[in-house]
Amino acid sequence: MSAKYKLFYTSNTETLGKQVASILDVPIGKYQAQKFSDGEVFVRFDESVRGQTIFIIAQANMPYENLFELFLAADAARRASVNEIICVIPYLPHSRQERKDKDRTSIASRVVADFLQDVGINRLITIDLHTNSIEGFYKIHVDHLDTSKLFIPHIRENFKSNLCLCSPDFGGLKRIKKYKNELNCDMAVIHKERLRPNQVSNMEILGDVSDKNVVIIDDMVDTAGTLCKAADLIMQSGAISVSAYCTHALLSGNAHERIQNSALSKLYVTDTLPNIKLTDKIEIVSVAPLLATAINHINENRSIKDYYEE
Repeated sequence: MSAKYKLFYTSNTETLGKQVASILDVPIGKYQAQKFSDGEVFVRFDESVRGQTIFIIAQANMPYENLFELFLAADAARRASVNEIICVIPYLPHSRQERKDKDRTSIASRVVADFLQDVGINRLITIDLHTNSIEGFYKIHVDHLDTSKLFIPHIRENFKSNLCLCSPDFGGLKRIKKYKNELNCDMAVIHKERLRPNQVSNMEILGDVSDKNVVIIDDMVDTAGTLCKAADLIMQSGAISVSAYCTHALLSGNAHERIQNSALSKLYVTDTLPNIKLTDKIEIVSVAPLLATAINHINENRSIKDYYEE
C-alpha cells in the first residue's frame, strides 16, 4: 500500500512490529538501539525522518529501560525535524497508579503522560487502559482502542452454547454489557473485597453461573491470584467450565503456577507485552490487526470509531 508515514519499533518490540508492518504491507524504518556496558541506552534513526509522520511501536513494559528507550527515540526524531510523532504503546505502564490512594504518594500515570509529552510526541495509540480517566492526563490526542473486535469473534467461535460472561468487578460492567449485547448471552459479576494490591479477602458471585460455560473478561492479569480464585469459586457454583480473556498479560510472580493449578480451562491474552510464556492453558490473540487498522485509519484520515461500528 502507499503510506504517507514511516513505521518504526523499539528494540524489544520486533515480533509485534513486524506483524503490524506485514499487515500494512509497509517497510520497517531503519532504527537502532544500543545498551552500553554501564546500562545507558543509545538510539539513532539510520534514515531521514525530516518532515515525516512517523509511528513508533513500543512495548514499554518493565524494566524501565524499555520506556526510556521510547523517550530517547521520540527525542531523537524531534531533533531530526520530524513532522509528527505518533507513539503506539499497546500497554501503557503505570496505568493502575492513576490517583492518590494515600497521602504523600505519586500519581505515576500522570508522570508517564508528562514525560511522553515533554519529549515531543504528538499522538498516542494505546489499548484497554485500566481506567479512562488516564486520558485526561494528556493534552495531545489519545486513541484508546479496546479489544472487543478481537475477543468477541473469538468467543463466538469457541463458546457456542450455554455462555455466561462474567466481570471480575463492578468496574468492568460497562465492558461486559457491550459484549453481552453482541453475544446475546447471560452475565454475572463478582463482588470482591480487597485488602491490598493483588490480595483479595472475600468474593461472591452476583448472578447464576450454574450449568454455564463462563468467560471472565478483564483488562489485565498480573499475579493471577484474584483470577484463579474467581475461577475456582465459579466452578464451585456449578459452572460447566470457566475461561478468561485478559488483554494485558503481565503474569508476574507465581502467576503461571497459579493458572496451571486453577480451575481455568483456558486463559486467552494478547501480545501487548512481549515474550509471553505459553502453556497448554495460555493462548495469544494478537493485537497486530487492531493496531494495523488504527494506523491505517489515521493515515487515511478516517475515524477509528468507524471500525468499531462496522
